[in-house]
Amino acid sequence: MPKPILIDTDPGVDDALALILALRSPELSVKAITTVAGNVGVRKCTRNALKILRLMDLPQVPAVAQGASKPLCRRLFTAPEVHGEDGLGGIRWLSPLNRAKVPEHAADVIIRCCRTSAGRLTIVAVGPLTNLALAWKKDPAALRKAGRFITMGGAFRVPGNTGPVAEFNYFVDPEAAHTFLHSGLPITVVPLDVTQQVVLMRKELEYRARRRANLVGKAILDFTRSYMLRHKMTQGFNGGYLHDPLAVAAAIDDSIIETRRTHVDVETTGRFTRGMTVADFRMKARSVDPAVAFKIDRDRFFKLFHERIWL
Repeated sequence: MPKPILIDTDPGVDDALALILALRSPELSVKAITTVAGNVGVRKCTRNALKILRLMDLPQVPAVAQGASKPLCRRLFTAPEVHGEDGLGGIRWLSPLNRAKVPEHAADVIIRCCRTSAGRLTIVAVGPLTNLALAWKKDPAALRKAGRFITMGGAFRVPGNTGPVAEFNYFVDPEAAHTFLHSGLPITVVPLDVTQQVVLMRKELEYRARRRANLVGKAILDFTRSYMLRHKMTQGFNGGYLHDPLAVAAAIDDSIIETRRTHVDVETTGRFTRGMTVADFRMKARSVDPAVAFKIDRDRFFKLFHERIWL
């Protein structure tokens, strides 16, 4: 029986790839997609999620609920220079699905799905954790009924990608990340330490997309172009990190990553260290501490990713 999952996301190029991976994986049943402000404003994020659903042309469409338009107590910080002004690389020919969006706030949808999950629901959060923090503050008992939470975020033994020490999602809303990671919920953290080990090169993407020559392949070619050029200009390689697809892959097969349970703090007051994840790996972990991914089977990840994306 497929695992029920809810994806909380801020699409976002790699978020879009994560959604496609989830929707094309028979091990998963996507019950809802909730959107949060992050890579771009929340309305654009919702529109991009609806574009991906239209692209996938599914017989059963998961509900899409729009969530927080800004962090808990800060101004919104976005990344249009990475993902484009629209968040999806400026793709113009793909229009959004007009029947999947629901009027409920994302936090309420998260709470409802947790309440009815019978302990089986996995929530994969690949954007800032604002919606999850709001849901936790509103109804912690409901969230305790979910089976597992996976969050793509943090940087422990590697530099940050938003300033010298912070990963983008936790930088955008460090208070939400701090609240959520201290909730005692069963959380797996998938940080830059492992996501930066999975890079999809432009040359390989073009080869695989043109072999399939279908609409999904065309869309991926289009919406990843500027994302990959950005990495070429700033980091010297024509490709893109698969941050968010790795978090989804961990929901499909948790043996792709190896984790270590550890207490995690998120810096909320530092002048130069906003959003930094701090873990003392010398300390004895407690059962309520998050499990942090520190190792990845790259070959198995890429095999899974390519098998599903290019169906």
